[in-house]
Order: sequence, then structure tokens, then C-alpha cells
Amino acid sequence: MRTVLTSKQASPLAAGVRPPAADVNPPEDVAATVVFALGRPVGCEIGELVVCPATETSWP
Repeated sequence: MRTVLTSKQASPLAAGVRPPAADVNPPEDVAATVVFALGRPVGCEIGELVVCPATETSWP
């Protein structure tokens, strides 16, 4: 994915302004998901894997 930031878009980040803290999964939960995916048998294809908190409202 290619992303181009204009100077107007990048200036808040350059000024040290950070977005609000996100509600994220603990790293050990994400790691367990990766281990699960890697442990699938040969011939099993995982086309997409989405890991998000149960409280995520932007995912159906």
C-alpha cells in the first residue's frame, strides 16, 4: 500500500501530536493467533486473518 502524506497532514505528527490511545489486543493474544495460523496443516490456506478487540465497532 502506498501512502503519500502532504506536509499539512504530516505536520501534527512532526509536532509530536499523537492519536488517542487505541483499544488493542494484548500481544500474547495476537501471538497465539499467529501460532494457530502457522499450525494449520499443509494444504490449508488462510487467505485473510483479522485480529481485533471484541469492542471494535468498525468491524461487522
